Amino acid sequence: MNETIALGREALRAALDVRRKGDVAVSNPVCVYDLAESLGVEVKFVAVNSLGGMFAKTSNTILVPSLRPPGRRAFTCAHELGHWYFGHGDRIDELTVGEADCNSPREEQLADLFASHLLMPKWAVIAALSQREWDAHHLAVHQAYILACQLGVGYETILRHMWRTLHLISKAQAEALMKKTPKQIRRATIGTDTPDHLIIADRAWNTVPIDLQVGEKVLVPGPITSDCAQLAVVTALDSEVLLEALNPGITRIATADGTWSAFVRISRREFCGRSIYRHLEDSDVD
Repeated sequence: MNETIALGREALRAALDVRRKGDVAVSNPVCVYDLAESLGVEVKFVAVNSLGGMFAKTSNTILVPSLRPPGRRAFTCAHELGHWYFGHGDRIDELTVGEADCNSPREEQLADLFASHLLMPKWAVIAALSQREWDAHHLAVHQAYILACQLGVGYETILRHMWRTLHLISKAQAEALMKKTPKQIRRATIGTDTPDHLIIADRAWNTVPIDLQVGEKVLVPGPITSDCAQLAVVTALDSEVLLEALNPGITRIATADGTWSAFVRISRREFCGRSIYRHLEDSDVD
């Protein structure tokens, strides 16, 4: 059997086993930090630029750089969780987590493949498409962006995975979609440039909370009923509402007609510390 195929199958089996142990359905998105904690692996966010991620076997702890974009942070955590699952021992990974190729050490390839299958299993990607009645072969830019948001990964990450691993889209299709950058997509969506992450949560968003950092925005179905200290309305239309995260904490938003709702969890900007504390309300944040 081709070594690449064998690695892929090993990584897929491991990812499915981890989801089973964490009681997460293969068709659902997953918060990898919550999953790791449920398996007894502590996750800590650290303010460093010198590493891509770290797994310390002796303390059963994953270190995730807090200065990275949201999708990179999640993939890093999943990559290090792969090292934990396979018993690779202490690992200090460079900035290239998520970019392992056939020339990379076997353990790094395996951890990358594990992370991809854990965060974006084929069943979850197909379910997300089918809930919205979208055709992968005619996937639009904003649709791919929404999929990336719900699965908690980067825009290019999901496109490469759908092309190279899941074979749901062609190389030409993936490359055409990747001509648009997340920054351009955000501008086209909200009409202005923003350096911060933007989540688009539509009516098919379910099973996982919407996770934000202070200052980030989320576009949700509208009109909504929400009166809390954590969120502020930026713009409100009949069909959509743009919200900005103001303060750490956990709140719930719902449409006025009661047909859609979601929990929103907000952490301090570039939060450092144990992941289980990232959504605690913070009186020091104005």
